[in-house]
Amino acid sequence: MIEHDPALSFLICDRRIPALKGTLPTVAKVLGEMGHRITMIEDEPVDYSPYDVMLQWGNPGYYPKVRHDLLAMPKEKRPLVAVMYCEPLPPPRASGLPRWSPLNVAEIGKILLRDWRATDIYTNASRLRKMMHEGLIDRLFVIGAEQEEYAREQGYECWRYDYGYHKSFGNLMGLERDVDVLFLGETRPRRRRRLLAQLRRDAIDVTVRGSWHKGGGALWGDERTQFLNRTKILIHLQRYPGKVASKRFILAMANGAMVISEPPYRPEPFVEGKHFVSATIDQMPQLIRHYLAHPEERDIITAAAHRLVTEEVTWQKTMEGVVSVIRSAIADRNPSQPTVRASPKSH
Repeated sequence: MIEHDPALSFLICDRRIPALKGTLPTVAKVLGEMGHRITMIEDEPVDYSPYDVMLQWGNPGYYPKVRHDLLAMPKEKRPLVAVMYCEPLPPPRASGLPRWSPLNVAEIGKILLRDWRATDIYTNASRLRKMMHEGLIDRLFVIGAEQEEYAREQGYECWRYDYGYHKSFGNLMGLERDVDVLFLGETRPRRRRRLLAQLRRDAIDVTVRGSWHKGGGALWGDERTQFLNRTKILIHLQRYPGKVASKRFILAMANGAMVISEPPYRPEPFVEGKHFVSATIDQMPQLIRHYLAHPEERDIITAAAHRLVTEEVTWQKTMEGVVSVIRSAIADRNPSQPTVRASPKSH
């Protein structure tokens, strides 16, 4: 935080997954480390008047009760509402990626039931469009270059942020790397029935770990750090074609595991061939075997990736940029109250 800037009071909306109940999201940890005041809610009515900023993390569609409250309030009575979006959105037209992707049964069921937990690209796009048109989002932060390109296509004013490294994500431990190939995450039908099955038919022994709940193969905290430090290659199998899973990349790179991904669109700040490599699912077995057989080549990539995430793409730098934009927005709303502004990295 800039020396003369006063601390801000943040009301952070975040629905924690079952495995992380009772813990703070990284954005809250970093804002606290920067000296700001933090209050957490999920989606319950509160007195909004004490707060400078309401920061909605992830997806504003997760907070229907908050939305109802904001709609009922005069805009001048609301805190500044900032959204840090990180759920998948449709691909931008320039990507050449298919605009329509098939949904699985669970996703269709959530749409039909109007479940707030629906997080497919179509529901996400619809809810975001509605809230932007309602004027409920004062500052929209989108993750990565692909989302920024999509948001600009839709006519949204937005600022790009990068999912960054935080010390809680781990670091190099010098352990023996005895896990050849890991997939870390939820095994949605596309991943389980087609991609993982195809890799195993091609004699790639993939270890699969991941759950929204503790136990049952989940990896969280120190256990995740140790497991990634034992891993040679982490594969990224996409939920939707072209998508980058920034947190999965950061976790692997911070802990020295090499990332092999299905081809991503606009993976910045990660550079293909330098920080990770990509291949179609048909090409991936050959690439995996190559890098397992050539650890010296793997080490060059993992070293560059580790430097990138731990020195350049950090949550501290990300939140400094976010707070800078928020301060400028508050100053614009309250011109009679002077504030020291930093120069935001706008996109």
